[in-house]
Amino acid sequence: MKLNLHALKYGGIAHYDWEMELLGEREGCLIAEGAPGRSLKHHTKGQTFTVPHASLEVYALEEGFTVSFDIADGEVVSIYCNVSQPCVRSGEEVSFVDLDLDLLWNEREGWHVVDEDEFEDNRSRLGYPDELTRFAQRSLRDLQERAHQGKFPFDGSLEAEIRRIASGTPKLNV
Repeated sequence: MKLNLHALKYGGIAHYDWEMELLGEREGCLIAEGAPGRSLKHHTKGQTFTVPHASLEVYALEEGFTVSFDIADGEVVSIYCNVSQPCVRSGEEVSFVDLDLDLLWNEREGWHVVDEDEFEDNRSRLGYPDELTRFAQRSLRDLQERAHQGKFPFDGSLEAEIRRIASGTPKLNV
């Protein structure tokens, strides 16, 4: 089943849209596959991008995160985690409010947090309520703990799906 993903900024501002293939649901999360060459419409930048790599993505329905295992050249090349409000699903539509803070992993830098400055700017500019600010900060800490302690989705339980996707990924010419 196709899923249409909609990332929003606080206040319902369209941020970006893309399409995924739903693989299933577990531990309160939707699990989906992104094909290489899919389009990502970035409303904030006013552009549509082609995503060159495949991905296995996790959308938390009860907690404050999304995770994308970016797969190229037969392996996970990066992990991109959004701190967000819990995802909301209505049939084939899934949306979430991106709260700016991101936790990333790559081989060169390991785990690191980015966009803390964007969070502070949007917190002021978009008027994040104090409870939302605390939720975002708590969600980031929880996500970091999951990653460092090897809890789902970082526990290896998605490895078979990652290997299946990786086996069909073309080499990227970067």
